[in-house]
Amino acid sequence: MNLGQFREHLKSFARDLYNSFNGGQVRLISHLDADGLSAAGILISLLKKLNVPFHLSIVKYLSESLIKRLQQEPYKVYLFSDLGSGGISLLSELASSGKSIFVVDHHKPSEIHSDGVRLLNPFLSGFDGDREVSGAGVSFLLYYEMLEDPSMAPMAITGALGDLQENDGFHGLNTEILELAIEEGLVEVRPDLKLFGGPDYPLVASLERTVEPFIDGISNNSAGALALVESLNIPIKVGDRWTTLSDLTEEQKRELTNELVKRVESLEKAKSLVGNIYIYLKEPKGSPLRELGSFATILNACGRMGGGHVGALLASGLRGGVLNRALELQQAYKRTLAQVLRNAEPRVVGRVAFIDEGLAEDTMIGTITSILSKSIREADVVVGYAHTDDGMIKVSARLTGSGSGKSIDLDELLRTASREAGGTGGGHQMAAGAQIPKEGKRAFEATLLSYLE
Repeated sequence: MNLGQFREHLKSFARDLYNSFNGGQVRLISHLDADGLSAAGILISLLKKLNVPFHLSIVKYLSESLIKRLQQEPYKVYLFSDLGSGGISLLSELASSGKSIFVVDHHKPSEIHSDGVRLLNPFLSGFDGDREVSGAGVSFLLYYEMLEDPSMAPMAITGALGDLQENDGFHGLNTEILELAIEEGLVEVRPDLKLFGGPDYPLVASLERTVEPFIDGISNNSAGALALVESLNIPIKVGDRWTTLSDLTEEQKRELTNELVKRVESLEKAKSLVGNIYIYLKEPKGSPLRELGSFATILNACGRMGGGHVGALLASGLRGGVLNRALELQQAYKRTLAQVLRNAEPRVVGRVAFIDEGLAEDTMIGTITSILSKSIREADVVVGYAHTDDGMIKVSARLTGSGSGKSIDLDELLRTASREAGGTGGGHQMAAGAQIPKEGKRAFEATLLSYLE
């Protein structure tokens, strides 16, 4: 990795982006997952502070149909966040119609150079965008370069948590961003139970709203959560407020942890109940956004339930009605997710567990494959399919626990298999996606299975 090279690249990109602002609206386009919405929130804040008007769209992925629509728009400057690196050729088509294209992303680029497309990407300087910095992290580094303001660092951490880059601790640029957030008094890190809302959120609601890992009889079950707390002789209220995790004695916390571990289906999942939590110190105690992992959970729900614009505005710093709507979307998402998981019946072929179309919407199939990848033991890879609005099949792939210890690169694998199927794909080593035509599904599976023999 070359930090000096990255910083020079960052300065050059920031200068070119700033010089492109000429009084017209900027077209801001970001991905719908928690990282993409965190990135969008950071860039919304950047554009607002620079008094640059913008038009925001949250999208599932880049496609030819999207590019054709964008070509017809009157905007001159397009800023993409948390997507674009895998579709440089598509963006070149957009640039050829007289648009200035800027891409702030952390996915592995499909091409290094392209006329008319300015790319800010850690891979170009030797950093691993799969684990060392998220899309929100790259957006924050641009924000910090242009404004010298650390205030959006917590959103970079939120994006990294949403992108699962903290599973074995933070690395690389993520570590630098976290250290800055701690130094500036924005974030506190400490080990604790990793429940929704964090240690200062009402305990019963915290238990009921924790779905990753899924706690049998507790997750999505307010009566079960209440009964568990009462069975441990933990008071529901302290004075006139609800009891929180912070109110518990160490003994009470140990007893609660033991009970929760018993209700999680595997030891691997049970381990994820305890670890570092990241407290957003500017958020009031009791806010579901105060613990950044929970913030990421809420943003993810917004994006998956068609409320990506709500999530982006929340990430930019808006609260009030925006937060209320985000929490409504999160509750709806939980109900939908629980129903889909109950109906999931993977089709195992060789080393791959397939989840066929019809189970989940294309906005949710990634989450479904992620959750199932942590419990499926008879396969190395989980692949989920879902129909898209434009008649294609969306593919989402994740390594399982057994697959993560093997030399399987899903980014490379899905690029190759989707190309053989007449589609496009890519992503990260452990998590990737693709879009393929319906008639290409058989070729896609054949290529995938042949590579994994």
